[in-house]
Amino acid sequence: METRLLRSFQVLAEQKHFGRASQALHLSQPALTKQIRQLEEEVGAPLFVRGARGSHLTPVGQLLSDDVTPLLRHADSVLERARRAASGSLGDLRIGFGVATRLLVPRWVSRFRRTHPKVNVTLQDMSSPAQLDALERGALEIGFVRMPVIGRLETLPVAEDRLVLAIPAFRRDELAQRRPQELRDEAFVELAPAASQSYHAHVLKVCACFGFRPRVVQSAREFFTVLALVAAGMGIAVVPRAMTSQRVEGVAYLPLDVADALWQVSAAWVAETSSAVRDAFLSVLRADLARTGARGRRGDGG
Repeated sequence: METRLLRSFQVLAEQKHFGRASQALHLSQPALTKQIRQLEEEVGAPLFVRGARGSHLTPVGQLLSDDVTPLLRHADSVLERARRAASGSLGDLRIGFGVATRLLVPRWVSRFRRTHPKVNVTLQDMSSPAQLDALERGALEIGFVRMPVIGRLETLPVAEDRLVLAIPAFRRDELAQRRPQELRDEAFVELAPAASQSYHAHVLKVCACFGFRPRVVQSAREFFTVLALVAAGMGIAVVPRAMTSQRVEGVAYLPLDVADALWQVSAAWVAETSSAVRDAFLSVLRADLARTGARGRRGDGG
């Protein structure tokens, strides 16, 4: 039983006249008559009594009409939901992000939800390698990852960050007078390599620019813990500049003036995988970047 036949039937049941129903349906009267006959053949009984003053439902027709109304309403709802999903206005969107975009991504999500309130957005704080793996597995639609990336991912530059030195505040004057090359004997607190291999490699690369490998006395799996250990005087640490916005009491920051301290963060996604909600989010993101000139801006929100 085709939905179009049921719609024609319901309109005729409401209009009680083939001519008026034909006009409402934008069909010729013979075409409408053919559809009603086809439906009556499927049901196995007449649905209308045709008379000089119009057409009226038979008892079977009345029973069908009572059932068809909620059925068509549900069909309309299903079709509308499908259309909204196809346009990116309905569905699920899973986004990964890291420390450099932890303030930016919620802002973009907020702007997206203003125009797409029915999309369920899930945010996951993850390292770049974990995001890249999740993107490849289809567990994320979009990630905000450290560049460069390899493979089948499309990318869009959105922010930049750089490494800085986190030090106990009570040692600010002392350490500010020393060159980075003179820190080889200092105790370092590090983000555990297991938390992000790419970040760990970046820190080693920057330290190598100054001729040493950090003497690590303590590892932690989160940057907040790293900063707390620095505040306690356990050592110094290399952290993203984005972390300076946290204003952890007892921690001061010094620059690392070397080109390798800088890195780019990009939105990344698997272009060959179709996702209307992802594409809708990317449209909002591109519009915001164009409006604010945010491409390449710092990840610390400054």
